[in-house]
Formats: sequence, structure tokens, C-alpha cells
Amino acid sequence: MTYVDSYLQSKVMGADGVELITMLYDRAIVSLNIAKDSIMKGLDDPELVKKKAVELSRATDILYYLNDILDKQRGGQIAENLSLIYTTLAGELVKANLFNDTEIISKSIEILNNIKSAWEDVRNQLKEKQNEPKRTFAGAV
Repeated sequence: MTYVDSYLQSKVMGADGVELITMLYDRAIVSLNIAKDSIMKGLDDPELVKKKAVELSRATDILYYLNDILDKQRGGQIAENLSLIYTTLAGELVKANLFNDTEIISKSIEILNNIKSAWEDVRNQLKEKQNEPKRTFAGAV
């Protein structure tokens, strides 16, 4: 196991649920950037074609995984909206792969960055709540 593998493993093992979600977004965004870069370099090289396909597939797999772990019972309308976004983006990435469309990839990156930012806001709010001093009321002692 390399140092990087060890670092990533320890990061994942120490992460809470929201951090794991944002890590998935990060990985999907990295994959999309690699795929976009591969297309922009020109697909004359079979290795670039392969890299593009692998990275778009990886991003799509992450979207399907994120969709699968949604708790639609407790998440209500937000979970339904996220499900629609994930499935729509996955379909768009198939088109991007077929037509080498960097615009679709760029829009997908933007959407994922926005959702990731919202998750980070949730994580920050949860941390703030945990760090709030406990209030004591007269007679509570």
C-alpha cells in the first residue's frame, strides 16, 4: 500500500457521513475534469479515448451510487430532487461520452460543485451546533 493509499484510507475511515458524500462529489468532479481534458487534447490517441471513457464511467457510477443511497423516506422532496439531478446528469454524461461534448461535462461539473457546496454548508452548520455551549437554566443544577 502506498502512502497516498494509506492517507486516503485513513481519511475515509475518519470521515462522517457528510464528509464521505463530499468526497464522492470531489472524485466525480476530478473524473469529469480528466475526461474533459482528454477530449480537449484531441482523441487521436487511443489512450485518451480510453481515459475519457473510464473517467466518465467512474463519474456516472458515483452518480448512480449517490442516487442509490438517498433516503427518500426521511429526505422527502430534497431526496427526490437529488435523485432527478443524479439520473439526469448520468444520462447527460452518456451523451457527453458519445459526442465528446465538453460543454455537457462543464455544466455537470458546475452542478456538482453547487451541490457539494450545499453539503459543505450542512456540515458546517452541524459542526457549529455541536460546538455551541450547552445552556443551563436556573434550577437545572
